[in-house]
Amino acid sequence: MRPLVLLLTVVLMISSTRAQAEVLHELRPLGREQSVLRIYGAADFPVIKPFFDAFRERYPGVRIRYSEFGTRNLYQRFLERYPDTPDLMLSSAMDLQVKLVNDGYAQPYRSPETAALPAWANWRDEIFGFTYEPAVIAINRQRMPGDQLPRNRAELLDLIRRHSDKLRGRIGTFDIAQVGVGYLTWSYDSRQSASYGRMLESFGSHQARLFPSSAAMLQALTDGEITVAYNLLGSYSHAWAKRHPEIQVVLPSDYTTLVMRTAFIPDNAANPTDAKRLLDFLLSREGQQLLADRSSLYPIREDITGETTASALRRDRRSPLRHIPLGPSLLIQTDQASRRALLEQWRRAMPNLDLP
Repeated sequence: MRPLVLLLTVVLMISSTRAQAEVLHELRPLGREQSVLRIYGAADFPVIKPFFDAFRERYPGVRIRYSEFGTRNLYQRFLERYPDTPDLMLSSAMDLQVKLVNDGYAQPYRSPETAALPAWANWRDEIFGFTYEPAVIAINRQRMPGDQLPRNRAELLDLIRRHSDKLRGRIGTFDIAQVGVGYLTWSYDSRQSASYGRMLESFGSHQARLFPSSAAMLQALTDGEITVAYNLLGSYSHAWAKRHPEIQVVLPSDYTTLVMRTAFIPDNAANPTDAKRLLDFLLSREGQQLLADRSSLYPIREDITGETTASALRRDRRSPLRHIPLGPSLLIQTDQASRRALLEQWRRAMPNLDLP
């Protein structure tokens, strides 16, 4: 058994009067050190670590330094530290990633693996989708015994109406002011869902709670602090539900939003060689199958087998899937006027919440 030393350093930072955490995970090389690969990412380290371990087995001389952030904090740190950049950026906040690429912070890369991606998962040969993330609803069944599980947003609103007192203060969703993927999914809902306004009003009148991550929402569900969680990430939710059978995951039957985790190599990367190697491995059939088998993430390639795969999602006929497209249309969400307008809607609907 090869020795593995994991050094965990927690660096606390303050942003918008709220504590934000950067967590540095350092994986030493399995052989003689030849290079260091710096990665900024938003995936929880235990989820992405099996992939990093497999990459180090293939390239044993590489030391990996993985800085884990929330999605919006990752974007802010990249800009604050520029031109000192990581070698690779991984995030599910597609709009923020596209904003950085559009502003010239990425270098182009072409390889057989990037060429094999469908056109909608590759923008300008600079940013690449590597997994899906269905945005789902999760419910603690022990807190709603005997009630039919809502299958869509309209039924969720009806459930909240019928159990108004029981659900007051027990609905959770992302803090859209602080969580990039939370802002992305709510912004997409605002243009796609006829029930968006009623959902926002209902969440506000029932004193919905805001969370910094899917993991935090799922823990609150399991602990009974909340009963319903909305728009959390499907990969984490399905893996959690396997360990906690009281948690039921719903792909809304009106539509299920699909977010892509994306990757790009910064223009100022100090180690583009290993970044390209890792990106190719990430997009390869072997790497994608590893994500499906060992990380619970939904790989984007169609030729991957398993429960958490793109093909499995498409076979599930309970919900139409709606991709958030990768490309310039996402820049609308990064427009500051649009962001202020969406946050103002939230302030009016949820005056009890601490929004900036």
